[in-house]
Amino acid sequence: MLGVAEQEARARLWRGTLVGTVLVTLTELAYTFIDYGVFKGALLLPVARVLHLGWALLLLGLLLVRRSHLSTRWLEGCFAAAVLPFLPVYALAEHAMTTSGLVWVPMTGHRLSMLAISVLAPTSLWLGGGLICAFALEAVVLWYGLGLGSHPGVSSPWEPWGTLIYGVVALAMLGYRVRNHSIELKLREARAEAEALERLARLFLAVRDATNTPLQTLELCLTLLERRHPESAPTTASMERALGRLRSLTQRLGSVDPLVVWREGDESFDADTLLRHLEEDLARELERRRR
Repeated sequence: MLGVAEQEARARLWRGTLVGTVLVTLTELAYTFIDYGVFKGALLLPVARVLHLGWALLLLGLLLVRRSHLSTRWLEGCFAAAVLPFLPVYALAEHAMTTSGLVWVPMTGHRLSMLAISVLAPTSLWLGGGLICAFALEAVVLWYGLGLGSHPGVSSPWEPWGTLIYGVVALAMLGYRVRNHSIELKLREARAEAEALERLARLFLAVRDATNTPLQTLELCLTLLERRHPESAPTTASMERALGRLRSLTQRLGSVDPLVVWREGDESFDADTLLRHLEEDLARELERRRR
């Protein structure tokens, strides 16, 4: 069974993967028509985008249908599977632009993808960092491999360094997200532990208060028994020792008082009501874990 913090982390990972896949789908849908209009008669790039679009829709269906059954590794794999096909698509796009006779700004897709990965990637520095480095590396390879620096349609004296700077910024953003996520998880765990300790402390105090009246009754009865039947001294001595242990136990139960955060109206809480509430909370927690 997953804990509350783990369930929240997995839900956040699912949402990020879902949003990323939706963006991939919308992007490829739009650029399919754009590339078809720009590269008239050349169908290789539009077909590649259609294939990527179909693959993204398949992943989107998997995320929606199998939402509650996908593990963290599966979600990370879905995110990587949705993003990685951009690498060959971008390579085809840059190559097509070199033969189109048009003027363009190269590596735009690489820069946008790296920034999107830094915001939406699972909070795994290895996965997100690896994807960002892959896009940055391909940008450098395409720049020198296609000779974009000397191409007449390209006027970008800051490349490929500008794209690499985008990669560094994306890595910094991803690292910041991962660090914040780690701190948030630790704070949630500490808060959950503090709440559990407080509930346990309230339970101890409720047991202590619930036993006070029976203890007082037993002490009174023991006193009467000692006065009226002095011949039962061995029995009353044994009872006195048992009551002493119970009194010691109630005193030790009271030592948890500093763990309880007292709020308005808690000064005179009813032990039976508190115990009933604790039983209801326990029943809800058991029901949640069975799901």
